[in-house]
Amino acid sequence: MKRVTLISAALGLFLPGILHAQSERERLIDSLLHPEISEAGAAMSFERTVIDAGEMPEDTVPPEYMFRWENTGKEPVTVLKVSTTCSCAVPSFEKKAVMPGEKSSLKITYHPKGHPGNFDRKIFLYTDKSGSKPAAVLGLKGKVIPKLKPLWAFSYQMGELYLKRKTVKFDAGSKGEERILCLNAGGSPVSWGVETNLLPPYMKVRFEPEVIPAGGYGDIVISYDPEGAPARMLKNIPVILTGIDVPPSQRTVTVIVEED
Repeated sequence: MKRVTLISAALGLFLPGILHAQSERERLIDSLLHPEISEAGAAMSFERTVIDAGEMPEDTVPPEYMFRWENTGKEPVTVLKVSTTCSCAVPSFEKKAVMPGEKSSLKITYHPKGHPGNFDRKIFLYTDKSGSKPAAVLGLKGKVIPKLKPLWAFSYQMGELYLKRKTVKFDAGSKGEERILCLNAGGSPVSWGVETNLLPPYMKVRFEPEVIPAGGYGDIVISYDPEGAPARMLKNIPVILTGIDVPPSQRTVTVIVEED
């Protein structure tokens, strides 16, 4: 009881500090992504502050996007610095004074290679009058489709999942383990599994990793133990996968148990 009391007292001392640190960290992250905008930004009128790039292949030529704006104020405005939340979004602009009534633009070149999946990048624009606060916070969002993998090396397809083979064999009298290499050629992760209620007790199936990232590889690992096998058993055992958006007949691996 005394030990429990000491632990409770310790938690009472440290827990508020932990929660405060977590709250401060969340506040800092929010302030970095959504900083307070300088009043000087009111003089910059943008055609749009967010661009939806849609989908683009990972191996495409880096596309360019333009944020056009007009100086609607009464004084010249000079863009001094532009920063982004990812080095894949590269800004380009002229560091020159834009007079009242004149228009200018900011170009963002997006480099999708190495950045598959959905993205939502923030762009912070600073002028000669904005000080430490950005004059504008812009956004570029979209989705990068992973580059094509060597699908020719995989003989079978289950939706977006490609397999080296769909059949494994075991000797009925010997314990063994077989692997099937797979490729997720889709643009989203695959959380795969197996219909465990249909598996015999002498057979186990696991997945490495449990979630295959978009464009990533994984293994179906099937193990067989003859100690739990009956004298008479099925020679062709279906292993029905889950998490793949195709009918059961199209997401089935066959295990063949051969007699000596």
